[in-house]
Amino acid sequence: MTVGEKIFKTEGSEGNFETSKAACSQAGGLLASPRNSAENSAIQQIAGRHKKMPFLGINDIQTEGTFKHLNGEALGYSNWASNEPNNSEGIEDCVEVHSSGKWNDKSCAEKRLIICEY
Repeated sequence: MTVGEKIFKTEGSEGNFETSKAACSQAGGLLASPRNSAENSAIQQIAGRHKKMPFLGINDIQTEGTFKHLNGEALGYSNWASNEPNNSEGIEDCVEVHSSGKWNDKSCAEKRLIICEY
């Protein structure tokens, strides 16, 4: 699915955050990181077709509570569900996308649909 200059794609496989990052990197892309609502919507649609939630290339592993893109860039766009991110049990450093398109912070060890951007 193409949005502007970006192509979002999945093979339908799942992985934890590290596996997902590596899979996209090997394919010559990056873990999907929406910079606007159109990109977020594309990711939501792909996830909906597979009936699975994906991880985004966004986390707060470096600084708790400060979510950033994989390249260290600050978030210019976000779509958190209400009362999120909440760092439940102190282990939620990654971001998943719900079927509504809203974001939730989640443990990076969970397995999620891998969607890459090119």
